[in-house]
Amino acid sequence: MKITSTNGNVSRLNNDNKTLEYICSYIKYKFDNLFAHGLIFIIPLLTIISVFIILIFSIIYYYTKETDNYKDALWQTFTRILDPCAAAHDEGVKHRLISGIVILCGLVIVAILIGAIVTFMDEKLNELKKGHTTVIEKNHTIILGWSPKIFDIINELISANENQRNPSIVILTSKDNSEINDLNKLSLNQARSIIILAPELNNPDVRIIKTILAIRNNPRRNNINFHIVAEIKEQINLEAAIIADFY
Repeated sequence: MKITSTNGNVSRLNNDNKTLEYICSYIKYKFDNLFAHGLIFIIPLLTIISVFIILIFSIIYYYTKETDNYKDALWQTFTRILDPCAAAHDEGVKHRLISGIVILCGLVIVAILIGAIVTFMDEKLNELKKGHTTVIEKNHTIILGWSPKIFDIINELISANENQRNPSIVILTSKDNSEINDLNKLSLNQARSIIILAPELNNPDVRIIKTILAIRNNPRRNNINFHIVAEIKEQINLEAAIIADFY
């Protein structure tokens, strides 16, 4: 009776499968990280792939006697990647098959490029809608906070700035207007005035005073005096707000 052990082969096969799975996962992880860079990575990658396809198929065109000039072979491949109609006058099954493969590669490359551009534009539009961009303005009015009276304030500002050229109003409605990262996006040093509205919270004056201190103690602040108008609800907190304004 002959007994054969297969444990070693099975173990080796499992190790090989794990190694292959790890390599595939690693490559996928690296590509995901690279694709996360967006167009900065995708455009150079598609360019390299296009050049590679052009070189490979131009050699095929040349050695299959489709043309006697290698420069013409390069041009034929290039035009078929960009324009499928360039192969409309191709003759012969072999020539049409090669051109068809080149055209398919070109369509895939163009589709990926268009998709990447559309995704990039969509992300930019969403970023603009969320208001996460930095404001680059001068002599603008900044309104921190949101309340029903903001529309009356905007109307008053528009009337007051009728003699100004291209007046701008910047509104920050984040949950905490004292966040330094948000304030740094508003070009505080170039602002004409800053209006701080009281939030609809219990004891909103604390938030107002905190915002004033954040503006005054901003590390990026130039040696200038801000023109700050703040809404204080309680008379008892008025003195503290004035002290914070001159801190």
